[in-house]
Amino acid sequence: MLNSTDVISYKKKGYDGAKYIKLQQEKILERIGKFSNGRLYLEIGGKFMYDQHAARVLPGFDPETKKQIFMSLKNQAEVLFCVNADDIIENRQLSNENIPYKDYVNKMIRGIEAALGLRPHIVINKIDTTSMYDMILDFEKEFQRKNYRVWERYKIMGYPHNLKSVLSEDGYGNDDHIPLTKNLILVTGAASSSGKMSTCLGQIYNDHEIGIESGYAKYETFPIRNIPLEHPINLAYEAATADIGDYNMLDPYYKKATGKDSVNYNRDVEAFEIVMDIAKQTVKPDNFMNNYKSPTDMGISTAGFAITDDEVCCVASLQEIRRRKGRYQQQIDRKEGEQSRISRCDELEKKCLEYIKEKKYNENLKID
Repeated sequence: MLNSTDVISYKKKGYDGAKYIKLQQEKILERIGKFSNGRLYLEIGGKFMYDQHAARVLPGFDPETKKQIFMSLKNQAEVLFCVNADDIIENRQLSNENIPYKDYVNKMIRGIEAALGLRPHIVINKIDTTSMYDMILDFEKEFQRKNYRVWERYKIMGYPHNLKSVLSEDGYGNDDHIPLTKNLILVTGAASSSGKMSTCLGQIYNDHEIGIESGYAKYETFPIRNIPLEHPINLAYEAATADIGDYNMLDPYYKKATGKDSVNYNRDVEAFEIVMDIAKQTVKPDNFMNNYKSPTDMGISTAGFAITDDEVCCVASLQEIRRRKGRYQQQIDRKEGEQSRISRCDELEKKCLEYIKEKKYNENLKID
């Protein structure tokens, strides 16, 4: 059984990786240009540099694609690496290696530095100075001894809906304002709930307070927006996130604005209104963020424009759903997983087979 970090060597290709890199680079540069009086805070969805899932469902996609894109932009970029204070305190386990949270963070940061030659800033989110703050300080000191710059951001009463509290000296105004000099800020994190979006919005608020008009965008690979909601590639993404309960959906804001369909996923749709409410009360009216009418507009995602053989990608995605189901079964066998994940993969596999049958594709096509 393959691990989530494994890559398959496909003989048949269904994806033009070079075209995707070119398209994504162009769109990022275009978006940077929209914030010429400030910075673009680009939240990186999914893995920061190595995307093995994409390589498995899009035969022809290089798992180091993001690394290549970021390398081409490194001269105008800085990196913010977000961690959650609660994860520090709870020593959250983020890998099968059973290593302490701080060691996992150190490993990830070292990897970014080695790959890109950029030394990340470390941003600690959701700090409560009244509860186990000494553990946070110990974490900070450990990384400061390694010459990393560490910044603090604090829990905000009523976040994110109490905007009066959020957009005040006791809210974002109380956080460290990270001094940055480049116009592209790549914002990543140790895991889910690391506070990436909040870090971006807090920086935009504090930039605005000193006359810098920055903006936010989201780099996403999946779900792919310009293919059907129940396309096997998008179904495989749902299988990959069955353990955290994410699901794909049509972007209702995009539909309202354009009359067209665009696929997004639940967390970005849920976050969109929060982002725009904060933006409207923070940035100037001519800030490009005010042009966003939907999560689709907010995103930078060109993955769907480089598919060259839909059948190959569909078969690869079907195989990935089955692999995910196998891994979830292994977790159950170890008494670590939940049966609901298997059931979800069964549903996704059924939909995938229906799509393949409708398209008259060969589900047994030999691609590896």
